[in-house]
Amino acid sequence: MLTRTRVLFTFFSVLSFFVFTQGLEAATVRINPTKIRLIIPPGGTKTGTIEVENPSEDSIIVKSYLEDWAYTPLHDGTKNFFPAGTTALSCSDWITASLSEFVIPAFNKQTIHYTIRVPEDAKGAHFAALFFESLLSEPDVKDATQLGVIVRIGALFYIEAEGATQRAAEISNLSLERSSNNEPLKMSADLKNLGNVDITAAGTFHIMDDQGMIFSRGELGNVYLFPGESAKLTSSRKDSLSRGKYNLVLTIDIGKALEEAKLGRGPVIIKEAELEIGGRGEVIKVGALR
Repeated sequence: MLTRTRVLFTFFSVLSFFVFTQGLEAATVRINPTKIRLIIPPGGTKTGTIEVENPSEDSIIVKSYLEDWAYTPLHDGTKNFFPAGTTALSCSDWITASLSEFVIPAFNKQTIHYTIRVPEDAKGAHFAALFFESLLSEPDVKDATQLGVIVRIGALFYIEAEGATQRAAEISNLSLERSSNNEPLKMSADLKNLGNVDITAAGTFHIMDDQGMIFSRGELGNVYLFPGESAKLTSSRKDSLSRGKYNLVLTIDIGKALEEAKLGRGPVIIKEAELEIGGRGEVIKVGALR
């Protein structure tokens, strides 16, 4: 009987969690767009809209507010958020929204207008997030230990000062390691953002002989960098390499952010290095990048 009771309790706990999360998802507002990248002249002004949708069958009270954001030290695209105006590259003070609190009826939408005013002396890229927060459940006033459920979703702003930006990066500390063909070839290199805008970098590599025959190729994982930040580009391949000398070619696109926003193409960095492989497939020598 005790076992059956435990099974039933577990079942209803899982079911309750499923129902709660389903309801939570249904009641959360949706926004479009979630990412706004604009190029605005210093001293210029730009306006736009964000559509906030209520997909639930109940009215939702929504509050909007600005915060700063930055990439985490992982540089994998995850972000940290901070109070508005507290980070070096903040543009929270440049942005105003038409509504700070509003009600969206069931299955309805609200259009929020924003205005961005860029200072005359602005340079490079600056960043902010406009959050939309809703209270999904009220705490029971009879139970002081209960908490309400608050959810929020943000639109990220990337604002560049037109004519005052620089996209540049350097690759250094190239490393390739392997003791035999039975192990993966591990590659890494440091990428540093030397410009004054954010960089979303993606790379590829090719290992070829003097005749241009390709023996290994692969991708280097995306990294996300604010100005002055560095991260490692890494890859691991199991391709077998015979004894001999090869050329390693790295191609790093540091303009993916512009391409994703349909604002043009950015710079591409191409670097080469000599690579010597031993009889077991081990790495004997890695030349300097050039």
